[in-house]
Amino acid sequence: MTEHFTLTAKDGISLYGKEWLVDHPKAAICLVHGLGEHIGRYEHVAEFLNSHEISLFAVDLRGHGQSEGKRGHTPSHDMLLDDVEELLMHARAEYNDIPLFLYGHSLGGNIVTNYVLKKNTNELAGAIISSPWLTLSFQPSIFQVKLAKFFSKVLPSLAQKNGLNADHLTHNKEINDAYLADPLNHNKISARLFLETFEAGLWTLENTHKNKIPLLIFHGNEDKITSAHTSQVFAEKVGELATYHQWEGVRHELHNDVRKDEVMILMLEWVNGHLT
Repeated sequence: MTEHFTLTAKDGISLYGKEWLVDHPKAAICLVHGLGEHIGRYEHVAEFLNSHEISLFAVDLRGHGQSEGKRGHTPSHDMLLDDVEELLMHARAEYNDIPLFLYGHSLGGNIVTNYVLKKNTNELAGAIISSPWLTLSFQPSIFQVKLAKFFSKVLPSLAQKNGLNADHLTHNKEINDAYLADPLNHNKISARLFLETFEAGLWTLENTHKNKIPLLIFHGNEDKITSAHTSQVFAEKVGELATYHQWEGVRHELHNDVRKDEVMILMLEWVNGHLT
């Protein structure tokens, strides 16, 4: 059963949401998508999870998809974490007696990682972190970072092209072309969103000791957008609560690339192993 819903964020912004529900779920997952995209691109992931008795909840991030807000902008990174909290509360209102997981990809991976290190995670059974933006595969120059800091103060909503090369998403040209043709996608990122996400990614590497829940972290070794090496370092610093898997021959969007079936099976098996 698929239903649409709307969440009102703490600052009044309206967030478009969708839930893919099964009658008797053994778990529920809340999804946080990546930069420039929207939750409609995860229909096949939802169908896979539903077929294995797992319900999925998701909202378009502010400034993305069908949610309100200037494209590619957030007033603060902390506000994104608050939006995730609203999504989790929505899921808990639907199910208060089954394990609940967070799942974030790319920018969403950054948001989920920060969430589990900064927020109360007593309600979470674990988190799945896919190709997280902890650092980028290419490091911004000192000048670019200083410029972002300047505009983040004087004109925080100033948005520019994010520089994403769609060919770096997957090996599948049809999927990459569909990404470019999708009117709900955009290629914008504001000075504030870039700077605070950049800094939040670095912050996670120095605060791994704050993690209290099981984490599944995975990355493709051909990712030219976010750094697989940094994901591995993060997992190693977290220690025994983290499970890290690096996929050979896979680019940024593991759930859409050549080994997507294996990736989703790994997610399923990990969730099944953390249902208590």
